[in-house]
Amino acid sequence: CSFCSQWKFWRDYRVRDPGKVVDEIEHLVNEHGIGFFILADEEPTIHRKKFIAFCEELIARGLPDKVEWGINTRVTDILRDEKYLPLYRRAGLLHVSLGTEAAAQMKLDLFNKETTVEQNKKAIRLLREAGIVVEAQFIVGMENETAETLEETYQMARDWNPDLANWAMYTPWPFSSLFHDLKDTVEVHDFEKYN
Repeated sequence: CSFCSQWKFWRDYRVRDPGKVVDEIEHLVNEHGIGFFILADEEPTIHRKKFIAFCEELIARGLPDKVEWGINTRVTDILRDEKYLPLYRRAGLLHVSLGTEAAAQMKLDLFNKETTVEQNKKAIRLLREAGIVVEAQFIVGMENETAETLEETYQMARDWNPDLANWAMYTPWPFSSLFHDLKDTVEVHDFEKYN
């Protein structure tokens, strides 16, 4: 996304063996009574084959009876994996936070989301139909934002009908393309002097 700079820092992407990840989850469930976890990965579904293997391993070990879990992922992955969503739910996937980011196509294009408003709405519907709780993320507070555009975004979010909506202030990360576009209009504070 154009407001994010993670791709500049994390050039190499390591994918762990799904069985070893499930070993760790099984240990946490059996030894520590964990009942819910979140995969702290920006896009755990990026490698569909590995993600499906992860889900199948959870099911094979009977873990969905003991633990549920959540992820963050992209709308495009949900649309791509439509036929696998019931499998994901059987594996214990309960919550998906989707980077929908905007309810207006102009913003989606500015953010380089590579999705449409209709695709966002469809991904939310597909997840809900699979019995998965959906959190839609929205970014507000751009310089041209008005009370009217905020209300329009809010109404669009209601139309999409996610279970949860997460509203974040527009904050381009340092080194992102939108941060670069802002040039000298961004204040960067040296927080060391406040310690």
